[in-house]
Amino acid sequence: GEPAGQGEQVALALFIAESWRPFAARAATRGLRVNLALAPLHAVANPTLLRSLLANLMDNAVDHSPAGGEISLDLSESATGWILRVTNAADNLEMADVAKLFDPFWRKEAARSGGRHVGLGLSLARTFAAAQGWTLAAHLDETHRLVLSLAGVR
Repeated sequence: GEPAGQGEQVALALFIAESWRPFAARAATRGLRVNLALAPLHAVANPTLLRSLLANLMDNAVDHSPAGGEISLDLSESATGWILRVTNAADNLEMADVAKLFDPFWRKEAARSGGRHVGLGLSLARTFAAAQGWTLAAHLDETHRLVLSLAGVR
């Protein structure tokens, strides 16, 4: 069921594209290519929570992509609703690391992120997702890219 008073109709593709805008410059300075493939889907969402959630996912992708790499934001229909996949190369991650991505304060190497992150990003993102009745999962694909999948129901 829909959490009471928690949402409004959001045009996801537009919302995601707009949420990406603040990150585009930082991605460009790191030579990252960005591939947006956003189906024109709608969801009932709390826009403030959704914006924070997307910012966490995008921030993570920009920060952890190797320079010159590619980030892809892919929104498509799923059997039960919609799914957004945020994908980036993750040369330094192992399968075992993926399970820990959502642990508060876990970091592969503190040195690499220059201490800018407290490490709450993905832990917080998962909390925001749950508050909306969505799921946030992570896996490494066959080309060793990190895929963060945010899935919502219609």
